[in-house]
Amino acid sequence: MTKTLVFFATYNEAGNIKPLISSLEKAAPEADILVVDDNSSDGTTDIILEMNRPNVTLLQRKGKLGLGTAHLLALSYAQKHEYDIVVTMDGDLSHDPAYIPALLDQLESGADLVIGSRYMPGGGCDYTGYRLYVSQLANFAARLLLGLKLHEFTTSYRAFRVSELRRLNFAALLVGGYSFFLTTVAEAAVRGLDIREAPIQFRERGYGTSKLPSMEIFRGMANLLRVAIKKTTGQLIRSPIARIVSCPSCGVTFSLISDTNAESCVQCGFQSIR
Repeated sequence: MTKTLVFFATYNEAGNIKPLISSLEKAAPEADILVVDDNSSDGTTDIILEMNRPNVTLLQRKGKLGLGTAHLLALSYAQKHEYDIVVTMDGDLSHDPAYIPALLDQLESGADLVIGSRYMPGGGCDYTGYRLYVSQLANFAARLLLGLKLHEFTTSYRAFRVSELRRLNFAALLVGGYSFFLTTVAEAAVRGLDIREAPIQFRERGYGTSKLPSMEIFRGMANLLRVAIKKTTGQLIRSPIARIVSCPSCGVTFSLISDTNAESCVQCGFQSIR
């Protein structure tokens, strides 16, 4: 039987955590669930522990280490624990777990990475006004600058074939904020992964407010330009694959991203420059 992991990150998602886990259990009853929490102060982790679900694993970090590093920790966890598939998504109910089977169907047909797309035919987005315009513009710019015929680059709703994750250079993915998602697509493309899309309806988040910093849009565009240049010049593909090893600080055996220049732990934040 295929061993599947579903992951999402949390920071103050107490109002969303119960309905999200319940929906996941209905949509993917055989899957395990991994939550990486960045020291929520609203009782998110208490709720998870009180639910006492045997299929749910909680990894707690001591502070806000960023969404991208939370995803890298989950991808490393999936490899370490020998999962076949890992699905990543938001923890705020904007991604409906009912679409998971459609993502998995694409993997079954041969894809290595499947992106849940708002902007492909059949997809949709609840955003209106300025937020919709900015989101569409960011994805159009990524499509143009990266030269990839995809409709969606900035969402976290994805499914990966875990055996292909070893082809990605995790050191190249150590970028801040939401830039992680478009950088992952670029890295997967240059490494030859089969990338496909499946249509989804993106919902407004449930409880709480968006945690996207106001400056993240500008940082994201600057990073897109850097990634596009690295892809075009071949710098991305020439970079050696980083190793994932045990962290000397926190002791987690699958969290330290080590390359020729530096080491970075995505569990505790430990860093070392060579």
